[in-house]
Formats: sequence, C-alpha cells, structure tokens
Amino acid sequence: MKLYIYDHCPFCVRARMIFGLKNIDVEQIFLMEDDKATPTKMIGRKMLPILQKEDGSYLPESLDIVHYVDQLAEPKIIQSEVSPEIDRWYQAVSETVYKLVVPRFTQAEFPELSTKEARAAYVEREEKAFGDLNMLLKETHTLIVELEPHMDALDIWLEKRTNSYNIDDIMIFPLLRSLSIVNDIPFSTVILNYMKDIAKITGVSLLFDQAK
Repeated sequence: MKLYIYDHCPFCVRARMIFGLKNIDVEQIFLMEDDKATPTKMIGRKMLPILQKEDGSYLPESLDIVHYVDQLAEPKIIQSEVSPEIDRWYQAVSETVYKLVVPRFTQAEFPELSTKEARAAYVEREEKAFGDLNMLLKETHTLIVELEPHMDALDIWLEKRTNSYNIDDIMIFPLLRSLSIVNDIPFSTVILNYMKDIAKITGVSLLFDQAK
C-alpha cells in the first residue's frame, strides 16, 4: 500500500496514525503542494490523504482510510463513534488551532514545500482561506488565550481516559501535533506526555523543533 500525504496536514496525520497504531507497513509518499496533476489523476481533485490499496484502487478521505486500515487486522481500534465530549472539543478548538498554525506552516520546512513554487502555491491557498497571515501571527497571544480553557478541558479528559487507543485519539492528536509548532503554548505535563506517547507509537514526529 502507498499513502500519499503532506507532512503538515492534520488530516494526513490521521491516516498515518492508524498504520502506526495497527503496526501495518505502508509506503508514505509526500506530494508537492503545487502538484495538482497526481491527486487529480487518482481521485479527480487535489486532496490528500489518498491511500493506494493493494488492488491498485485509490481511497481518499482521512477517516475512510482509518476505518479501512483498521479492519485489515485484529484487534480493531475504531469500534465506536467519536465521543460527544471530544466531538464538542474538536469543533470548539479547530478554528483557533488553524489560525495559530497555518501562518507557521507556510514558513516551516516540510517535504511538500521544498521548492519555491510549491511554497508559493501553499501560501496563496492559505491566504485565500485565512487572509493576511502576518496579521494572524500578530494575534498569537489572543488566540492562545482563546485556546486555554479548551486545553484545560482536554487535560481533565486525558487524566480520566483509559490506556486503549480509539477514534478519539485520531481526532485529538493531529491538532495537538499541529500546535507543537507554536512556540508559546504552555502544554500541561499530561497533554505533553500524551503527545509524546502517540508520536512514539505512530511514528508521526512532533513539530517542536520548528516552533515559532
């Protein structure tokens, strides 16, 4: 199997996680941000992640990939829906997280941004979605303040969770991994240990070395 991804992309992280959690091998292929032709040839549009299955067919959509890979081998990890508490948390924090991380992503070193053309294409796309990225950087403190109560709630939730992994982790970790590129976020010990634990078992590295 081959998994076509961007390194920065939280949705791609979901797909990468399930292979690590299930200990299933997959070839990870990083596409360039300005490469529209490859994903369009596969699924008719520019979107990642895309899984090329054993039979050569292509499967898009991160959670569809998660569910497909999960059923390839026992024991299954994804045996229920996202818990209401984590679903509410995800909906509440997503916009703030993206406002914090996207300006930093555009400046970071990722395989998909390794040419001037690819980086320019990514910056253009994100500016259409978020506006002036430099202005967002200046709002860092305000955005972190917005995030704090939600991080406190997650801290409490993580202290109560069991040690088994499930769909909630697939939702939580990609956002936390994205936030690791933000220099001034005071991660609690509980959350930081959780991030390091998931990163180790899935092989998806955190971004602290690029934090700004």
